[in-house]
Amino acid sequence: MLRLRRTAWSLCLYEMRPIKLIILLFLLSACTGHYDADDYDLVKLKAVAGQLFDAPTNGWRIEKQWWPSDINELNPESIIKNEKGIYIKLDSFFVEESGLFIPSPGTTIEPGTHADPSYLLLGDGIYSYYVTG
Repeated sequence: MLRLRRTAWSLCLYEMRPIKLIILLFLLSACTGHYDADDYDLVKLKAVAGQLFDAPTNGWRIEKQWWPSDINELNPESIIKNEKGIYIKLDSFFVEESGLFIPSPGTTIEPGTHADPSYLLLGDGIYSYYVTG
């Protein structure tokens, strides 16, 4: 009888492997945090930033029809414009989100990873931002 229990228990664990794998893959696909400057053509992004600042908003959201083609190629989830600048959300997972940030003229940003949101300067006035929620 003891041998039967072990077999049943082993079978139960074996059946749970796909579930564990799915959970692991789900967790690994979460937000990756900050982006690298090498991931983007910062000169192109800076060149079209003015179009985003001039675009009309629906609340704070810039509708997709107003996105320049160079921004559209990034496949952002959304673009938000507020008094601090333009947030180009590229990835989100529950309450976490990350993307690119272009500050409004005259706005001072303190780069660092210990705030929420945190900002890292990629170059040419463009930052990577990360919100942990």
